[in-house]
Amino acid sequence: MLLQVSHLDVTYHGKAEPTVHDVSFELERGQILAIVGESGSGKTTVIRAVLNCLPRGAGISGGKMSFEGKDLLSLSPGEWRSLRGSEISMIFQDSGNMMNPVHTIGKQYIEYIQTHSDVNRQEAYDLAIEKLTLMNLPNPENIMSSYTFELSGGMRQRVGIAMAITFQPKLLLADEPTSALDVTTQAQIVGELMFITRGSGASMIIVTHNIGVASYLSDRLLVMRQGKTVECGKTKDVIEHPQADYTKTLLASVPEIGGKRYA
Repeated sequence: MLLQVSHLDVTYHGKAEPTVHDVSFELERGQILAIVGESGSGKTTVIRAVLNCLPRGAGISGGKMSFEGKDLLSLSPGEWRSLRGSEISMIFQDSGNMMNPVHTIGKQYIEYIQTHSDVNRQEAYDLAIEKLTLMNLPNPENIMSSYTFELSGGMRQRVGIAMAITFQPKLLLADEPTSALDVTTQAQIVGELMFITRGSGASMIIVTHNIGVASYLSDRLLVMRQGKTVECGKTKDVIEHPQADYTKTLLASVPEIGGKRYA
């Protein structure tokens, strides 16, 4: 088992009750888990807890988490630094917002690589070019010399994914990675995420409000509402035989074209 989360509680300072309460799931190697639910349901809080990067004032107040048998809640700051980026990586909703706008992509990418590995500048540059090329970015050398504001949303997101997969992590955490993109670019990014995970054997947890994207991408589906698990199981089972009324409502919101529902 790659990742086990058991009875996870996350509480924000000043709140009497946990914002996320009693969430449990498991993830095998090579599996993709999608977490779906409305805004404010606690989806992003869950994956930030897995990476130990909750916002200031929030903390894990209950439960257990283990990664490859290691207790994540007992890791030191140094152990977390070595784990993040190399074995567990995050893809953010808008990767451009997570980068420094006054430095080029290349400066930041090379610095990121050298922080996590013992390579010289040229080796880091070559690795960055390799990963940008893998993400189907045209003229990766030009991308390296560009600033974030010079790139489209889809290009920024591809840069973010390239950085996240640089060290072939065992687990990718994707926080609404397509929500800020147009429909065509969304489809391209989803296809590239599928290619990366299936091709490398990596596992992924993707947070999305789009149950159609979730059903296409994932092996397992976790439905959340108001910080709690509504339903969890194999994606096919949840989609075809939903047990919870809330899941049925989410599925009913997916548009039909020609009598076919795209979820």
